Amino acid sequence: MKTNLKNKIEIVLFLEADPVDVDNLAKNLEIEKIDCEKELEKIQDDYQKNDSAFRLVFNKNEVQLVSRPDLASFIKKYFQKKTKKEHFSPAMLEVLSIVIYKGPIGKVGIEKIRGVNSDLILRRLTIKGLIEKEEQVENSKIFIYKPSLKLLKKLGVAKLKDLSEYDKLTNELKKLN
Repeated sequence: MKTNLKNKIEIVLFLEADPVDVDNLAKNLEIEKIDCEKELEKIQDDYQKNDSAFRLVFNKNEVQLVSRPDLASFIKKYFQKKTKKEHFSPAMLEVLSIVIYKGPIGKVGIEKIRGVNSDLILRRLTIKGLIEKEEQVENSKIFIYKPSLKLLKKLGVAKLKDLSEYDKLTNELKKLN
């Protein structure tokens, strides 16, 4: 099956969440900028003629694939319902707290604090992308856990120290060792 120019442009715009530079798009497609612009206009016309859920937005030399404005309320409602389904058990919250305030920390350290096996919870938090697992430098068979970028984004902080009372709590935890 031969991939046409329209498909290539659409897939780049779909996968790229940010505006795409038309010069760069044309260069990567190995076509002239004017041909790229003509194809973008054709795609936009197709979207409008076919009552598509998508539109192209043009700003100076950039283009972005977006949803139609009249679908915004539906999209917002859909994703609000979807995000409400995420459930964190008390044990998951406990392990997250330990990783945030004591991390990077190994499984043994987490289990020492909790007093119970934490394999399943660590695995679930890793799969959800909320914590990261790294090999320990001294022993490649031992892993340490630390908060992920996704977790920081969910918490709405740029760095761990931005969490309320982070320094105070970490100092208190160090005294317990």
